[in-house]
Amino acid sequence: MKRVWASVRYYVFLLIGVLLLYLVFKDVDFNRMWAEIKGADFKWIGASFLCGLFALISRAMRWQIILAPLGYLPSFMHCFYGVNIGYIANVGFPRMGEIIRCTILNRTDNIPVSKLIGTIILERVIDVIILFSLILIVVFAEFDHFGKFFLEFFSVKFAPLYHKIISIGWVIYPIIILLILAIFFLIKKLITKFQHTAIVQKVRTFLLEIGDGFGTLFKMRKRGLFVFHTAFIWTNYFAMTWLCFFAYAPTKALKMIDGLFMTVVGGLGMSAPVQGGFGAYHFLVEKALMLFNILPSIDPSTGKEFRPGLVYATIVHSTQLVLIIIAGTLSLIAFYFIKKGNNETQQL
Repeated sequence: MKRVWASVRYYVFLLIGVLLLYLVFKDVDFNRMWAEIKGADFKWIGASFLCGLFALISRAMRWQIILAPLGYLPSFMHCFYGVNIGYIANVGFPRMGEIIRCTILNRTDNIPVSKLIGTIILERVIDVIILFSLILIVVFAEFDHFGKFFLEFFSVKFAPLYHKIISIGWVIYPIIILLILAIFFLIKKLITKFQHTAIVQKVRTFLLEIGDGFGTLFKMRKRGLFVFHTAFIWTNYFAMTWLCFFAYAPTKALKMIDGLFMTVVGGLGMSAPVQGGFGAYHFLVEKALMLFNILPSIDPSTGKEFRPGLVYATIVHSTQLVLIIIAGTLSLIAFYFIKKGNNETQQL
């Protein structure tokens, strides 16, 4: 059943991604769009590319710092390979990159996958906290501009769920709480009763190791360096988006705070459970740019719609995608030779 669900989930997400791409690009004049992309200033796109590379390097260095309290000291390059391969895996298999990233470091340095998963959970929690902190910053910085976008986004996304919950009625909530408590005590009783069995011991060890990985935040010695890398990573994410403003004529006049806003919107798009944020990223960024009067228009020469917001979104997303493909492919090649070398050493 797990294998069936994994396969079905992959194709469901793939279908969603393809549908989003179709809806976003269905009326696009691709000749005009390609001409606009070719006319972009590539020195700014190159600078954005370098910022993305710096973020990958910093993320690998931060992973080393997180792993140190667990007693493991993997090399920077091994962590770097794991990060890059994880990102390229996410392009094809949403959310699988984190597991593959852990598997890479397990193969190169023999670190338990369960402990590595705990460190990835820690990273994701921190990223979510920073993303929502940035949302609050941009909302309060210019509420008339940005607040309306986020209120509309979250109301459209969560309003149906909210109304369904309200319609159920408050009577059912105590029942749900009682069921949760009953399940909790039942699991606890079963674990106590079968605590000496092999499967319970394995589950318990696995959960404890995940907890060890997550708990490194409170044990690490280089907290200052950890905070620096976290800030540096997100600064580069911001720079990747902001620098691309100068690469494209319709966005050149936008301000730095607007770049922060687009970073947050793009982060929401990349968080969508579709391959590489395809479609979701383009849709949200284009809609956000409409706040700055970067609107679609009809090209009188062709009669087709021209969408500068979508051109900008494609430039930024493609820059990130090219970086991930190059870094991920090179890391896969390097990992193959590391693994091959290790096998040869063991045979000797």
